Amino acid sequence: MAGILARAITHQIKPLKFLKPVADKAFGILNTLVIWVILPTVVFVSISRYSLIELAIMGNAFVMAFFTMGVCFVASVAVSRICGDDRKTMVAISLNSAFQNVTFLGLPVIYAFFDVRGLNGLGPAALYAIGISVPHLVLGVMLAATAVRKKITVGSVIENIITFPAAFALIVALLFVAFSAPLPTVAREFFDAYLTKPFFGLMLLLVGYQMPIASPRKYVKDITMVSLMRFIIGPLVTYGLILALGLSLQTDITPRPSLVQSIMPPGFFNMMLAWNYKLDLKMYSAIIFYTTLLSLFIVLPITYMLIF
Repeated sequence: MAGILARAITHQIKPLKFLKPVADKAFGILNTLVIWVILPTVVFVSISRYSLIELAIMGNAFVMAFFTMGVCFVASVAVSRICGDDRKTMVAISLNSAFQNVTFLGLPVIYAFFDVRGLNGLGPAALYAIGISVPHLVLGVMLAATAVRKKITVGSVIENIITFPAAFALIVALLFVAFSAPLPTVAREFFDAYLTKPFFGLMLLLVGYQMPIASPRKYVKDITMVSLMRFIIGPLVTYGLILALGLSLQTDITPRPSLVQSIMPPGFFNMMLAWNYKLDLKMYSAIIFYTTLLSLFIVLPITYMLIF
């Protein structure tokens, strides 16, 4: 809410619009800090504290993320085709239906639900987030380029993956685990005690500022379709996988964090794609803004009551 308020004050109130360049610059720096420092640190510390056996057990979260994303993507494309949407609308629906905000918003929520209560949530949540984020980088760029009929190269796709800091941090953390070189206890305790709360606070502040407020009137159908995929199809598929894998919500480590991650709203990387490829920013803004509010104030509380 603080982030949304900061954006509204600097972008909407005429006497204060002179602050807009300052705010944009400050939050641009914060975005760089989150991508290059905060997210890699969270992923590295969350993964490197576990053993190889524990990570193998938590690997269910990665599987659930990947499969759920695939189902939502295929289903959204099919529904959009049936509705007769044009290419750009279909890309917007599929991107926002399949790729949710599992990092900037999902990880802080997981921390608040689980880790502050002494439950292990960030480990499986980080694996779930990587299972969404890496395909998001690849397919996101490909779909956005397809929407404007722009050619893409294999090199550009590989570059997007290699230069994604959180993915690199995951690889390094897995090497630490594979060679039985756990993070020193003092470093882990320092992160838990002094860095997690300010890190996640800054991430949530950025989430709010990155959500431009747009009128929903023109995009009610699109918002409804994405909400259906994000808040009904996604969690139902995840829960079905939990049952199929024989996991327990109460005793296993991965099911509850995975369910919470599955109901996150669309990711803000979609806005960046829309900006870079000159797509309909108002559509993306409306979808992300209103589904985020719906997720935080309706779907998330209901999920919390169901899983605890």
